[in-house]
Amino acid sequence: MRWPWTSVARLEDAMQQVAFLREANAKLTESLTRISRREVGLPEVPREARPPLEPMPPELATYISEFANASVRKTMRDTALRQHAAGKSWAAIVADTMAEEEVQ
Repeated sequence: MRWPWTSVARLEDAMQQVAFLREANAKLTESLTRISRREVGLPEVPREARPPLEPMPPELATYISEFANASVRKTMRDTALRQHAAGKSWAAIVADTMAEEEVQ
């Protein structure tokens, strides 16, 4: 196949035009994605994934399981897991739980 002879300036102009069109296409695609997410009730930009939660320390799990009432065990376990999901460290949760027992 024979290619036509073109100057370097023409080739550079064509490459710039291709880059410009790709950038414009990316902006348009992003805009359409944001609009479609808003139409279905989602935020425009997806949230970052939450880091995986660490398992409950064995000493806290043992401490909670020693309570006789199942309702108290569930409440304490759920409270501890909720606090950890909110960003509190397991060491702080264990300290708070043990301190609550000493006060009562």
